[in-house]
Amino acid sequence: MRPSVRHLEIFRLFSRVLNVTETARILRITQPSVSQALKDLEMQLGVSLLIRSKTGMRLTSAAEELLSSMDGVLDNIQLLSDRAARLRGEQRNQLSVCTVLPLTAALVPHAIERVRKDKPDVRIVIESYSSREVIQRVQDRSVDLGLTFLPIEVPDLIQHPLMTTEMACLLPPGHALATKDVVTADDLLEETIITLGLQVRQEFDVRLAFDRPLDDTRFITTNLSTIASDMVRQGMGVAITLPYVLQHLEGSEVVARPFRPLIKRSLVAVFHNHPGLSPIGRLFLKHLRAELRTFAEVIGQYGLTSRIPS
Repeated sequence: MRPSVRHLEIFRLFSRVLNVTETARILRITQPSVSQALKDLEMQLGVSLLIRSKTGMRLTSAAEELLSSMDGVLDNIQLLSDRAARLRGEQRNQLSVCTVLPLTAALVPHAIERVRKDKPDVRIVIESYSSREVIQRVQDRSVDLGLTFLPIEVPDLIQHPLMTTEMACLLPPGHALATKDVVTADDLLEETIITLGLQVRQEFDVRLAFDRPLDDTRFITTNLSTIASDMVRQGMGVAITLPYVLQHLEGSEVVARPFRPLIKRSLVAVFHNHPGLSPIGRLFLKHLRAELRTFAEVIGQYGLTSRIPS
């Protein structure tokens, strides 16, 4: 006999609290219902899951081994239900957002905090991926909304502009160029340049700004702007990156200056046209735009320009 989803859910919770009374309280069912579900699951699987003694119950080694599979099954069932709800347009009490990492330090968390104050009962899921993975997660309807940078070569997704900024040059404290208002590629000809990987569009534009071959060993590449900023902080070079990383550098002595030639990048929200954004999704974007306006003032103090569509 195949195990029921309900029995798996009860057992997963029980495995975490190891207490029938607490499991029943959380699920708002009776203690006998929990005990019977555990016995039924053992019969359905044909495996002993619990060691019962006078002092209580503990998991068997077989139960420990099966738990990871149970987690995968239940997570996939939840994912299936969420996707079906999106297709039906039933997204009123949930929001899943997939974002590139630089936005996770403050912008996205603060926007979520505002949403929860307005709608305390909403269920929110936040994931962080690369730009390409964000698009893929939205495209296959794993999430309601993605936050990433242009260009996006997926014509069936709505692209909602949020903010356009320019690339910044991060300098270690005490660097000779830190006194300049603007740092140019010519200023950095003898410097080690830390940039993002070649799969990122802005990386390609940065490389073109320098009169060096693409395989020049004075280029160091990384897939995360936070890693680039940490390397600058350790005096390993200067970084050309998007200014969102400045959220991670609050209180740091790293210096940020506008980089020339001017390289601009646009942050966008992406989602499917059908069923479109839920009211919760629109509320989240409203609060995110408010956070971005505050952030624009912060980076303006470094001389960095930005534009937020009205």
